[in-house]
Amino acid sequence: MKHMFLRTTGLMGAALLATAAQAESPKITLGGFADVQAGYTSDDYDNNQNAIGFRNENTVTLNVDGKTAGGLGYGAVIDLEADVSADEDDQGFNASRTFTYLSGNWGRVELGSVESSAATMRVDASTLAVATGGINGSWVDFVNPGATGTTNGQGFISTSKLVAEHGTVDELGNESTFNASKLNYYSPKFSGFQVGASYTPNLEGRGQELGRQEKFASVANGLVQQDVFNAGLSYDNQFENGLRLAAAATGEWSSAAEATSAVAPNNAYQDISAWNVGALAGFHGFSLAGSYGDWGDSGQRKNQTRKGDANYWTIGAGYEAGAVGLSVTYLKSEYEQADIASGSNDVSN
Repeated sequence: MKHMFLRTTGLMGAALLATAAQAESPKITLGGFADVQAGYTSDDYDNNQNAIGFRNENTVTLNVDGKTAGGLGYGAVIDLEADVSADEDDQGFNASRTFTYLSGNWGRVELGSVESSAATMRVDASTLAVATGGINGSWVDFVNPGATGTTNGQGFISTSKLVAEHGTVDELGNESTFNASKLNYYSPKFSGFQVGASYTPNLEGRGQELGRQEKFASVANGLVQQDVFNAGLSYDNQFENGLRLAAAATGEWSSAAEATSAVAPNNAYQDISAWNVGALAGFHGFSLAGSYGDWGDSGQRKNQTRKGDANYWTIGAGYEAGAVGLSVTYLKSEYEQADIASGSNDVSN
């Protein structure tokens, strides 16, 4: 059966290449960005640190886009990290996204290390953010989350993202799982409506790392999840009178990896079950947006007598006129961990 599967896969690839060869050569586009930032920081964990810091981030993007003689679109996207240091947010060693795609009047399929449909279809205050990205932007690179204080870490929802895209809760700006290897599907847009779905075999698998581990025998964390499913339903329409309306509902579900008998139940974690809803209204450059998200007890330890809960909401306003833009965004989150006797970890930014 394995030989048949591999042989069939090879024949499908050969057939696609043969069809592509009959069409025009694919178009290769080189792009990217260079972002230089200066920040001033003052927080309770700034002992022995300078208040002012500079940072720069550079990405080189390679896009390959082609179309077969039969009208099938195909291509690839490669976002290369082009900095003099390792990526601070753990996006990857050499690249942050690498995926291929097929497209047609039936929609678009993506396969590789790329963000999920829940991430790309999300609507919230960050949707209208400009400059350094507001609540989901670069502020996390200039502040300190503090020392690890609990079994699961500090436990903060610091951005308006679902669990897999957010990354670890005890490290600000962590992006070690958002680009796990996955399969995405996006439908065509019908009168502004679109659906999307994603499947990720394992959040630890990305690039050439398979991440096939089904059980773990040492200390792990709540992101050791497998069979991750994402889905989204969105609406986005720009009307002739200058009115724009957008809304989206996204969700995420997965199964936590099991612990072996040697470490269970102390290192057993909850499955992921999380959702987000948001909306945006704009008129002649002005925009208002907001959202609400709920993680429940996703990724928390099972052997706790008290059930934790995590949620967040956002609101924002902005204005854009050509290349000039201004935005104000706000996020309020609450992470009530099961292993904290009382209270919760809150974030306001």
